[in-house]
Amino acid sequence: MKQEEFIIPSREHVLELLKEVRVPAHVRKHSIAVAKKALEIANKIKRAEINKNLIEIGALIHDIGRSKTHGFKHSLIGGKILRNMGYPKELALICERHILGGLDAEDAESVGLPRKDYLPQTLEEKIVCLADKHFTGHKEVTIQQRFNKWFKKYGRSKILLKSKKRIEDIQKEIEALM
Repeated sequence: MKQEEFIIPSREHVLELLKEVRVPAHVRKHSIAVAKKALEIANKIKRAEINKNLIEIGALIHDIGRSKTHGFKHSLIGGKILRNMGYPKELALICERHILGGLDAEDAESVGLPRKDYLPQTLEEKIVCLADKHFTGHKEVTIQQRFNKWFKKYGRSKILLKSKKRIEDIQKEIEALM
């Protein structure tokens, strides 16, 4: 994307917004770490055009829905909050498509979301999704460590195995652009 077709709010604005909607401090700290990692990934990409501003702000705001719930629906709630406040749909989609490695319609329905795909589509969405999986809270971990924690907590479920494969595929796609 050469020209921004939408206005992305500033870093300061979204950090203040997260406080206003009462996103817990530990989640804000996580989001700041994810934004730093997302920019680190983005800065290595040489073979594609990406919107680094969208990546940073999307990463900062990806968990805004955790102001209401920490379940799977935080992604949809985050998207709804942003749309209702008039923010660009690109930010709302980052919120909706970051959970696990993205969810296909079947997986979405199995966790109580409306039956549709919530798979990261754009490079910006994929970078935020990947960066998010590198953290447990604000502690950076490998993708394997992140999924091992989920496997220990929830078992090696079909949805988690599919999610791990999606994240590995996203990682390979992004690394091929470096």
